Amino acid sequence: MNLDEALARLEAAGDAERAAGAAAYHKAPRRYLGVTVPVVTELAQGWRADLDVEGRVALAAALWESDIHEARIAAAKLLTQAR
Repeated sequence: MNLDEALARLEAAGDAERAAGAAAYHKAPRRYLGVTVPVVTELAQGWRADLDVEGRVALAAALWESDIHEARIAAAKLLTQAR
């Protein structure tokens, strides 16, 4: 999984109306895709399972740097320790 593929998956799951609401609520000057947290969680879990630690860290860093709200949530979820 690379950054372009991850962002494409997030964008495909997005909802423009939800994104507009999130942007108005958060008021942070970044891009919002309108993806729900459960969907972000599901995507991140799949990526986590497919990547080794170095791959997860690299993807998380790239997602964070994209400055897209849902990508940042996914980045944090990639780095969450499995229980």
